[in-house]
Amino acid sequence: MASLRERAISQNTLVCLLQAIQGHETTVELRDEASVFGLIVNVDAFMNTTMKYCTYTDHRGKTMQFDDFFVQGRNIRFVQIPDDVNMMEAIEYQLGSIERRRTMHSQERKRVKELREQRKRKKEAKSKQTS
Repeated sequence: MASLRERAISQNTLVCLLQAIQGHETTVELRDEASVFGLIVNVDAFMNTTMKYCTYTDHRGKTMQFDDFFVQGRNIRFVQIPDDVNMMEAIEYQLGSIERRRTMHSQERKRVKELREQRKRKKEAKSKQTS
């Protein structure tokens, strides 16, 4: 689960667009002039990206195949958004997803608080009965 800081970053930056293209194949261009083409598996709020079935191309044009590939966010220069992705819809969907998770988390906290209060009341009732 993402921390509050990560959710805030995702909501207030275009990282949410990159998170929305999870499951799509795309090219990630790196700061060292290399690029990686593959399937985006996961993107966190700091733009750290996990990819699968990748082709890494170094700055000289040499290519290598990788089953799994991890890119630190600070090493990303550009991410090519696939043509079949409507960017506005993707951003809106991702922001809605973040909001739904936040709402579910707060509802879960309320339920836990209520359960604790119920247990406390039952424990107090039992102690009154035994006294």
